[in-house]
Amino acid sequence: MGDPPRLPATAPEKTLEGHSQSVLSVTFTKNGRYCMSTSQDKSIRLWNPHSGVHVKTYTGPHNQEVNDVAIWDDNSRFASGGGDKHVFLWDVTTAQVIRKFAGHDRKVNAVALGPEENVLLTASGDKTVRVWDLRTKSSNGGRGAIQVLDDAKDGVLCVCAAGDEIVAGSVDGALRRYDIRKGRIISDELLQPVGSVSFSDDGKCILVSTLDHTVRLMERDTGNELACYKGHTNQRFKVRSTLDPTNSYVVSGSEDNRVCFWDLVEGKMLASSKEHGGPVFGVEFFEDTMLTAGADGLIKVWKVPSAC
Repeated sequence: MGDPPRLPATAPEKTLEGHSQSVLSVTFTKNGRYCMSTSQDKSIRLWNPHSGVHVKTYTGPHNQEVNDVAIWDDNSRFASGGGDKHVFLWDVTTAQVIRKFAGHDRKVNAVALGPEENVLLTASGDKTVRVWDLRTKSSNGGRGAIQVLDDAKDGVLCVCAAGDEIVAGSVDGALRRYDIRKGRIISDELLQPVGSVSFSDDGKCILVSTLDHTVRLMERDTGNELACYKGHTNQRFKVRSTLDPTNSYVVSGSEDNRVCFWDLVEGKMLASSKEHGGPVFGVEFFEDTMLTAGADGLIKVWKVPSAC
């Protein structure tokens, strides 16, 4: 038997305060030094979570909640999507919008970068995932998305990419996997709205949250369910789940204000912690640091004990 997984400390190390309404997502930069949060208060904030310092606020273009961001690997740019149906490409340093992507006619729920950062993926309540070419210089040069994935029967809540594959989860209860190179689509019918989807580090598994209080670990190639995680509350909101960096446990937010932890293989809940004053929407790891984001407008910074 291996050592038990090293869970984050039962209480957060820091609290990042500044948003005036719910924090809907939190995302680390590639190098893990900074993070970005999006909020119902129509703003995006850049933080140093390790020192607890608020670095910059990005406001102006979005006139409704900001639901998600995708950050470039070199930290020079990021894209944001929100309830106003708009997607913006920003310069991190100047806080100026470089480009606007127009085409969705319902709110944008999620944004993600494709492989090699050549394309931007956006998922919307208009039942589509749109693929935008990032190599064109202006929003008018290559007007409109280069591809519209419109197979969903209801709004698309989440999207991510790995290799040549795009994975999207919809309110219609389907997890759709698009092999762009082969032009093939595989649909796994989970029969409940899909609110979160992410790949394991090795790309062989997909972690999926559905709005029936369930998180599932699925084998990417076959779609088989490898494990199932229950005990949290999730039936109203898009709540993120993720694997820890060592792939030994699963973490999810919960609508009853908890952060919940399960053993990856056995599926049993290892612990839960109620440190937020509202539903926990976001959870994100970088190495030994975990961030959680909640409806209380706060971001909590947690530390994972070292291996020794």
